[in-house]
Amino acid sequence: MDKSRARRAAFNFLGHIDDKIRTKFGNICGKTGQYDVPSELFQKRTSRKNRVLMPWKDVKNNGLTIKQLETFSGGVVVEFVNEDYFLPENQEHPVFVELKNRIGGDELVSAVITIRSESGSSSSAIQREYFSRLISNTSVIYRSEKVILNENNYMDYVLRRDCGGGTGNSNWSGFLYVCIRGGQQDTTETHLGENLLLFNPACEFANEEVCLDIDLVMSYYALISVDRSSLSQGQMIDYDRILEDVRQVLSESYYDSESYTGNLLSYCDNHPSVKMIAGQLTDPIQVEPIHIDDFSIDNKEDPRNLDFTHDEAVNKGKYYWDKAKQCVLSPARPTNVFWSKHLSNMMQQNFSLAEYFEHEKEIVKRREALLNN
Repeated sequence: MDKSRARRAAFNFLGHIDDKIRTKFGNICGKTGQYDVPSELFQKRTSRKNRVLMPWKDVKNNGLTIKQLETFSGGVVVEFVNEDYFLPENQEHPVFVELKNRIGGDELVSAVITIRSESGSSSSAIQREYFSRLISNTSVIYRSEKVILNENNYMDYVLRRDCGGGTGNSNWSGFLYVCIRGGQQDTTETHLGENLLLFNPACEFANEEVCLDIDLVMSYYALISVDRSSLSQGQMIDYDRILEDVRQVLSESYYDSESYTGNLLSYCDNHPSVKMIAGQLTDPIQVEPIHIDDFSIDNKEDPRNLDFTHDEAVNKGKYYWDKAKQCVLSPARPTNVFWSKHLSNMMQQNFSLAEYFEHEKEIVKRREALLNN
């Protein structure tokens, strides 16, 4: 069974229920969130497979090699933030040394230097310290080496973001982004008011095949949420065929990493949202049913609104080398995602599902002990 055909059939079936469902599923891999990419450089919600910006700390903490980084097929730009470029221990790291040689380069794996706030900190002291070190005796860098587009026609670039303009590292140049705000001193910004549409966050990346598998996993969950008794006889025939086709391609899609080893059908069928109640999709946090109509809700204020949810939180910064797929898997991988209601997503916070379940048990245990004391 062809994966693309199975996805197309599933999307069409779900989309015929409601156009809002069609839009929701088209956005799963068609658009990314911004996360920590500076607003001036963000591609503004384009495909997961496009060019990404990745913090050096994530490269280092996950032990990624240059060869592994090259599997970011749309191009990856490693970001040396604030002290990263200067720390003595980094100068001995072979991957750092190679990336340092690629700063501003147009290879598939490139690098830039950024001086900016991290983790929402309002203090600018660290940024000012390392900006001063960077431009000491080389102020020309600040004036002329900021990241820019090479495109002669800016609107042509914008229109081509999903047709090649948003991939690779040959259509931009420079190597510096600076945004220093806060404190009593003047602000320093290299890109004030600009909108370069250059990068997506690496935590949202998935190559074309992984995108396809994410779509299949999420559509499989949605198909389970359909009440067969509400379908006409003709719809039921189509539904059963499409569901079986999706199950077939999921069973043939194999992953092998530290995060998960096995086929995607096994992953889905053993996921709490499927396993809690046979034949029904369930929100595993609030333990409430998820119905197909819930996928058409696009109002965040509605408690039934559904979120694309990660099991292992994005902010843990975990990336895995998959031996079967021969690529790096980001938090946006088919073995790390499920549907939950918006409130549930907020309740889960940075816990994995397993961690949340244990946390909830401990809370209940402590509450009962106090109330029964």
